[in-house]
Amino acid sequence: MHNKSKLWPAVLLTLLMAAYPGTWAASTKAHGQPPATQNNPAEPGYRITPTPAWVKDPGQSKTEAPRKMAQGAKARRDLLVDMQIQVTPKTQTTYMRVHQAAMDSSTLREVSEPTIGFNPAYQRLYIHNVSVVRDGKRSDRLKDLRVEMLRREQQLENKVLDGARQALLMLKDVRVGDVVELAYSIEGVNPIFEGRFSELMHVGNEAAMDRLHLRIEAPLDRHLQIKGVPNDVAVERFEENGKQVIRVARDNVPAIQAESATPPWYKVFPAFHVSEFRSWAEVDQWAQRLFVIEPPTGEVARRIADWKARQLPPDVLLAEVTRFVQDDIRYFSVSLGESSHRPKPAAQTLADRMGDCKDKVLLLNTLLKGLGFDAKPALVSTYRNKGLVNYLPSHDQFDHVISAVQLDGQRYFLDATANNQGYTLQNRGYYSYGQALVVGEGSQGLQAVVRPTFAQDALSYRQDWDLSEPKKPAQLKLTLNAKGLAAERWRAMIAGVGLERINETMAGSYVRVMPGLKPVGQPELKDSRETNELTLTMGFEHPNVAQYQRGGLELDLAGVEFGDVLVVPPEARRISPFMLDVPRLLDVKVHVQTLRPITATPPPAQQISDKHFLLTSRIDSQGRDLNWTTHYERRSEEVLPVDLDNFRERTMRARQFTSQHVRLLLVERAMLDPIYAEVDRRVQPYYQPGTRPDALMRLMQDQELNRLLASRVLPLLNPQSPMASQVLAERAIANNQVGAFRDGLLDAQAALAGNPDSTDALEARGVALVGLNRLDEAGKDFERLQRQGARNAPGIWLGISQFVQGRYTDAESTFRNQVADSTGDERTYALIWLNLSVDRQRPGQGGSAVSNELPNVDSQKWPGTVLHFLSGKLTREALLRQAREDAEQSRLRMAEANFFIGQQLLNFGLKGEARQWFEKTIETRALPYREVTLAQLELDKLRNRP
Repeated sequence: MHNKSKLWPAVLLTLLMAAYPGTWAASTKAHGQPPATQNNPAEPGYRITPTPAWVKDPGQSKTEAPRKMAQGAKARRDLLVDMQIQVTPKTQTTYMRVHQAAMDSSTLREVSEPTIGFNPAYQRLYIHNVSVVRDGKRSDRLKDLRVEMLRREQQLENKVLDGARQALLMLKDVRVGDVVELAYSIEGVNPIFEGRFSELMHVGNEAAMDRLHLRIEAPLDRHLQIKGVPNDVAVERFEENGKQVIRVARDNVPAIQAESATPPWYKVFPAFHVSEFRSWAEVDQWAQRLFVIEPPTGEVARRIADWKARQLPPDVLLAEVTRFVQDDIRYFSVSLGESSHRPKPAAQTLADRMGDCKDKVLLLNTLLKGLGFDAKPALVSTYRNKGLVNYLPSHDQFDHVISAVQLDGQRYFLDATANNQGYTLQNRGYYSYGQALVVGEGSQGLQAVVRPTFAQDALSYRQDWDLSEPKKPAQLKLTLNAKGLAAERWRAMIAGVGLERINETMAGSYVRVMPGLKPVGQPELKDSRETNELTLTMGFEHPNVAQYQRGGLELDLAGVEFGDVLVVPPEARRISPFMLDVPRLLDVKVHVQTLRPITATPPPAQQISDKHFLLTSRIDSQGRDLNWTTHYERRSEEVLPVDLDNFRERTMRARQFTSQHVRLLLVERAMLDPIYAEVDRRVQPYYQPGTRPDALMRLMQDQELNRLLASRVLPLLNPQSPMASQVLAERAIANNQVGAFRDGLLDAQAALAGNPDSTDALEARGVALVGLNRLDEAGKDFERLQRQGARNAPGIWLGISQFVQGRYTDAESTFRNQVADSTGDERTYALIWLNLSVDRQRPGQGGSAVSNELPNVDSQKWPGTVLHFLSGKLTREALLRQAREDAEQSRLRMAEANFFIGQQLLNFGLKGEARQWFEKTIETRALPYREVTLAQLELDKLRNRP
């Protein structure tokens, strides 16, 4: 059951999970940590006795040598796990024998401090053996054994008292590699089960076992049914000494890896189920004796009379009575002995104003019966869910009870322990309990718990972004709306941790995706149980949610809400299904109000679907409003292993639809034509009659357009805002590209005043300073960029500034680092400048410095041609021919070719010829290329030092 007492050491609890049925009262919606341990030494609580005579030898494992632990497995070796159960006419005894060794210190404590759980209300504990084997020698530890009897109410935080005790065995001097041998018995069984036997015996778990021995012996007249879960579990069955025996004996049982998000109805660890019940009808007869409705008297009768007098419609009356039991009778369970499954009288539960699931169900059904409703208990399993169909009829697989009520041809499965549900039958939430045994209808077997078709479980989010005022930070209003079961879950979360904590958690989820987002104001909660709808609204602002680029905003919209919905298992391959524990319906709408009307054509709607889910995404716009709507619908509860690859592929594709990139204009469309006309006027000198615009022409057009658009946008912004710094940095770069270095310097300094950490602005200032021949200052900016680890690598510019200043040794070191840290064309240019730097220091050695790299650089592909020329592998004519070959790139490449020819001539000491080639570089007017700027610097030096 859901809440097992421990008949074996804690380390084996999850292995066998069988011998002691728990309580219906243990079923609650939350699972907390166990409360603090309490000692209770008033009575021993156990006896030390010899091993019972009925216990059989489990045999020896066929393992001849210690097995190595599998990679990632727990560092514990289970040499023997032996569980034997003796069923007698009056009781049953469970014998446990385990031999374990800690393989390292991580498991030493659990091996040397085993705990044994039992319930003293109807069970007795007998300890038979505690020994430690070291180096083949066994030492008996019974004589100095210390046993602490603990009253540990593990379900207290779930408002359950079951009276269970734990015997903590504290062994001294246990070392890594020692084998701890433990044997004990627990005699007795809860009398509530009327002597009917049922056990689930596991034959595998997460821990590997050298030897596993499971045995049940019972009188021949006990009609025990056996079923493997799954069905292929092989079990021996035979007669021995006038008893029937059920047995499983296995050697070298491998560990079974539990996988994430496995549905509760899937049996991960193989087992066999043994039950004395022949049918669900027999289980039903047992349950009917527990849930006997007595004629109402006293306060129960008076309440029934009061409700009758109000003459409410049946659906309203049913909902009101259910709400009363749910909300006015608080949940608390005292499940001692038979009260683990036998409910209190309805009158007592009403008088106490408290009870557990069985108590509240009996009270609810008593009230409803008195009002003329057809109400019956329904046994369910929160642990097995719909997987109950895989087990034999028995009492031990249920851990919860609800009410099944028939009204107007509709069966309602109502949970009396649920709180704060919707007030009406139509809008309340309905849980998926899978299968139920409706008490009084046992002849029908298990029945599916079907939720009404009108049941809602819907969640929606709305992001409202206001970007209409660029001088202000972007405003975000986030609205969560939950209906039906989703509303009840959110209502419970808010009641549990508080609205402030919910607000902080949600804000954190959005901040992780949108750094810089800040909460504004207090969250607003609107909650109506009449409609069972909950709305939570939160406010945020962001100083720089969009990035500026060429007169517009580049905005990345993120469906943060889908992060916990479109999930895939972490395992590449699985043997168990993957549970889709996500909302049935999720809708996310993102609305953006912009400064300018949106004229771009929206992309086509997107859809992806399969048998597991459906996702649709659509963007539309009207005027200054942009709307992006995404809808998710879960179509199944699980993904089977055979479908996993397809599901993973579909989910990854669906994730792409949960983010969008949009561009929003900041410049009025009416102003664009005059701006384009001004661009054409400015670049007219670069136009070559009779030819198509080449790469240089387009570069100049782009940079002039950037300058004009930035100038138009800046008056719209707060000068101290991060976006203003972005725009200034972009205009500074554009100014440098067209040779307006003084303007570039002014813009870069203004950008840095608003954002001192802007690497774009810092690099732009360094380039402007180079253009103004202020190389010392430029070098400091490039060094600062390098220290900051800027994404826009400063290595080339830092080395160039050092080279132009005549600091060739520093330049060589910088370019060597740049070669090591870069790839592609950037690396080739670093090799070119490394060649020049070495040649200036050691004439004629530049080619040798890069000779190992030449085979990897294509001499027929620019700029590899330049490197081969400087290394003496190509002639000047070949270099110039390659530069002119592509008309589209010729003016830009001629600027580079002329410049590096001039540099080579300087290395040869031919300053006069070098001057001519630098002048030719400038004549190309390829201002966006740094070689034009550097050629001017070289000419200035030659004039000053002829």
